[in-house]
Amino acid sequence: MFLGEYRHGIDAKGRMFLPARYRPFFAAGAVLTRGLEPCLYLFTLPEWHRVAERIRQLPLTAPEAREWRRFFFGGAFDVVPDEQGRILIPASLRAYAGLEGQAVIVGVHTYLEIWSPSAWQEILERFQNGRIPPEHWIGLQV
Repeated sequence: MFLGEYRHGIDAKGRMFLPARYRPFFAAGAVLTRGLEPCLYLFTLPEWHRVAERIRQLPLTAPEAREWRRFFFGGAFDVVPDEQGRILIPASLRAYAGLEGQAVIVGVHTYLEIWSPSAWQEILERFQNGRIPPEHWIGLQV
């Protein structure tokens, strides 16, 4: 289970260290893709296969399903951490998420999200300032 918030630098080549405690989960490889907000999703291979299978089952006859497939799979890259625990974030994904020099890595239970510090701060402020009131938390009873 992935939890917590970590801040890491991104070097000039686009490499970023994974949090040390999570490196073993990604040692065999991972998939990095666009997230729904301006962030990236990093999946372990088993979790990627589960998510990909669910998307594969969407009907090809539905235009929204085709658009979702293009967005999700078209932005996906196989990544393998190097010996130092870094992954290479392709330039297209860095541009999509607005990543320049720093990243915030957020554990979201079954995957990691990678945010620019400014975009992550906006997310936190939306909750802290009540712009997303509890009754809008997708029906969760907290």
